[in-house]
Amino acid sequence: MDAWRFEDLLGQARTDTDPRLAQARLAEALGLWQGPAFAEVADEPWAAAETARLNELRLVATELHVAAGLRTGDPAAVVPEAERLTRDEPLREEGWRLHALALWSSGRQADALATLRRARGILAEELGLDPGPDLTALEEAILTRRTDVLRAAVPPPPPTAPRPRPAPINEAPFIGRETQLSALVTAAAEAAADGAGIALVTGEAGLGKSTLLEHLGRRLERDGWLVAVGRCPDVDSAPPAWAWTEALRAVAATTSPGEFAGDLAPLLTDTGPVNADATAGRFRLRQAVWRWLAAVATKRPVAVMLDDLHWADAATLELLGGGLGMRAPLLVVAAYRADESAHLTETLASLARATPLRLALPGLDGEAVARLVRAECEADEETIARIAERTGGNPFYVRESARLLNGEGALVALSEVPEGVRDVLRRRLARLPEGGVAILRLAAVAGRESSVDVLVKAADTDEDGVMDALDAGVIAGLLDEPAPGRVRFVHALVRDTLIADLSRLRATRMHGRIAAALEGTDDIAALAHHYARAGSPKAVGYCVQAAELAEARYAHDVAADLLTDAVTNSTGPDERVELLGRLLRAQIRAGAVAAARETRREAVEYAESLGRDDLMIAAFTAWTEPTAWQARTYGTVDRPIVDRLSRLLKRDLPPPVRSRLLTAYANELVGEDDPTVLEAAQEALDLATGPRLRAAALQILSEVHGDAALCRELVEIGIEHDLPVYRVTGLLNHAAVAATANDPVTMRQMTTEALELARAYRMREAIAATEITLASLALIEGRSADAELLYVKADEGMRRAGSVHAEGFLQLALAAIRLNDGTLGAHLDDVRALHATLGSMTSDLLALALHANGLDAEAREVRASSSPIRPDFFFTFLATLRAMAVVALNDRDAAEEIYATLLPHRNGPPAGAASLSMALRPVAHTLGELAGLLGRADEAAAHFAQAAIIADQWNAPHWAAEARSRTTT
Repeated sequence: MDAWRFEDLLGQARTDTDPRLAQARLAEALGLWQGPAFAEVADEPWAAAETARLNELRLVATELHVAAGLRTGDPAAVVPEAERLTRDEPLREEGWRLHALALWSSGRQADALATLRRARGILAEELGLDPGPDLTALEEAILTRRTDVLRAAVPPPPPTAPRPRPAPINEAPFIGRETQLSALVTAAAEAAADGAGIALVTGEAGLGKSTLLEHLGRRLERDGWLVAVGRCPDVDSAPPAWAWTEALRAVAATTSPGEFAGDLAPLLTDTGPVNADATAGRFRLRQAVWRWLAAVATKRPVAVMLDDLHWADAATLELLGGGLGMRAPLLVVAAYRADESAHLTETLASLARATPLRLALPGLDGEAVARLVRAECEADEETIARIAERTGGNPFYVRESARLLNGEGALVALSEVPEGVRDVLRRRLARLPEGGVAILRLAAVAGRESSVDVLVKAADTDEDGVMDALDAGVIAGLLDEPAPGRVRFVHALVRDTLIADLSRLRATRMHGRIAAALEGTDDIAALAHHYARAGSPKAVGYCVQAAELAEARYAHDVAADLLTDAVTNSTGPDERVELLGRLLRAQIRAGAVAAARETRREAVEYAESLGRDDLMIAAFTAWTEPTAWQARTYGTVDRPIVDRLSRLLKRDLPPPVRSRLLTAYANELVGEDDPTVLEAAQEALDLATGPRLRAAALQILSEVHGDAALCRELVEIGIEHDLPVYRVTGLLNHAAVAATANDPVTMRQMTTEALELARAYRMREAIAATEITLASLALIEGRSADAELLYVKADEGMRRAGSVHAEGFLQLALAAIRLNDGTLGAHLDDVRALHATLGSMTSDLLALALHANGLDAEAREVRASSSPIRPDFFFTFLATLRAMAVVALNDRDAAEEIYATLLPHRNGPPAGAASLSMALRPVAHTLGELAGLLGRADEAAAHFAQAAIIADQWNAPHWAAEARSRTTT
């Protein structure tokens, strides 16, 4: 019967003149196919001819469906279906023609030509034939820009008839949330009139956030809005940024992305890996999403609803804040559980700038509870009051309690009313057949929503047993059917309850069965998840594919998790090291630099244990991603790593490999008093064969040489090749050069430009680095309160980014503020704690705090334990601390030595300013105090005069005044 209906619909579609009607008929016809034709008797001779005929008609229907989609005027929406045609039937020229047309019509001329070239290659290789006249003519038309051919092949869509006003929807009972719905409708009206608006709906599980969003969506659709809904999945098997994928594909179904199609491809299609810089790619994707939505909203207001934001991954949150400040009729509504939103802190802080509407859903009042209970069963006032008390008015809990009451009766249900909603659900599950509950547990392992076909294949019972169990779940109100052939748990709490009572051993076996059932589908993320949870070697290939898809959406944190699973399930050494290399790159792109160093160490030590230098080289050269800051903790050198690199560099290596190893070597030693750093960086630059290798070497050279020209070249490479991390690094290195030259104006200019760039590209550690530089300028200018606020803010950013430099930094910066303010002695306990954290590098600081408290004996003892000062960017800061401690303790013997050490820096900037992190008064001022201690009055006066000039240059009147006062004493 389905075959007859299919042919009937196909015949009607062929005669339809309205492409929309034809497309709908063809979609219905193709929807009748639930598997291969005559699958049960496929081996019978009599079925072969009919099967071939029907399969041919199915292909024709698919091609006609794509062609109808092209004629409706939305070519981008049919690109994925046309592409599937070329994959499934690569020898059918019509599929290639339609795919190329869809791409050309979407403004993707280069992609269309690439598709036709691919078709030519496949036809030549497989059949030894050239493309037919239709493909040849299309290729020529694209090359010569014959738009008349395009218009003939894809005519304009027929005029759309005025849309009739939809009839009122008879909605299910909506109880106790009318006030919140009204507030959201008002927010929508304000967004339509005044520009983009944001609403945040919060509440614990079961309070009705999703139901509220559903009713808001229906209301806005009736009012003419385009409503796009995305749900953040609560399972690891979903692709990254899935909520945005859902929402944007809904928009694409009505409006072509046009000029934004290329940048939006990671979300609108399942694109493969990208080679673009991760930071730049994330920026372009975010810009494209919001510019497209704004363009769509010029014709019809747009509401984007993101549900279950507490489960959002980093890629989802990255995109959320991009619409702030847009002047377009856009409303973004996000719902989340406030008690599970710790990882949303940064995103919510960003959204706060837009003054969002905040709705915290309370429990239902007594009247609403009564209405909800009586919608399920009869109940007296006393029973309803007890349910209201136990549930706190939580609508889901109320409804489940009412259903339990309806099933077990008041006497049983209320004699021991369960204390939590999961206990209620367990009681309700206990009333289902044991075999049925087992199937529901299998569905829970599969995810919040799953395919019935997959469950049938994965179950350890027959199809009837699975269907009986799913029917029972639907009847019991535990499952619903969001689409034909799919089931979904009505609430995440139902799934959570089923999984909570499942042993790890049984869950592992279920994951394996689900993964096997998914074979042959294109659900790569789910295959990766389930095979990894099953501990199968098959996880490796699928995890790598899923990681590539994640990176195409710039979800590098997700890619890192997937690659960790791949490493866990890997077998051979070559595969393991290659996967560890992929993993460390994903970790760097995700901002987890410390984790990336640990991954590299694991790969290097593993290769060394095997005696495989080739694998060790692969591990070191896998680090291809730049970082805005030094990738190791300050003051540390990993000698085993340096020694291994030194040994490997003695080998005969190809220039690109040697260049990469040289930059790795130099990065491990930059900041040390080691002449081989410059030699290695210069040789790496000479060997560089591409912009990334050249930039990696320049990043080191511009820092060590302090050459503004090298900094500018690094910035230019970043601009030309879209490498924003190198742009920011070049600007900051230029700021350091300016600081060394006593040029605070250029220093501030370079820093401000770097901060704007870092914010635009959401480079968290780089934002922190630039905010620290601005804090140091505030400190120099005597604005201590401003400096402290900036340091605290930057420290929070470093910690969120997982920076290796966060430990102890804020405490050191605050100590610098207090030393400059003369209040260090009041914070002796804090300085002792800092000394315990950072060790001897803060011994002089602790001695100053002890002296301020009259503890000179202990101060001298602490001073005696101080270590040599490292000759790096902190040198003048730490040397000045030492000199100040020497002066405070009247240590004339030590004064002579530290005076000679600081004298070459007498014309330099405030101590530490070139570090772009913190500063003390000009070195000349400290030299003046040392000269005074040594009885050299004329030298002291000259130093203080120079200090006053330098302080004036840096807009530090407090330091200038103090220095001038000392010239006369």
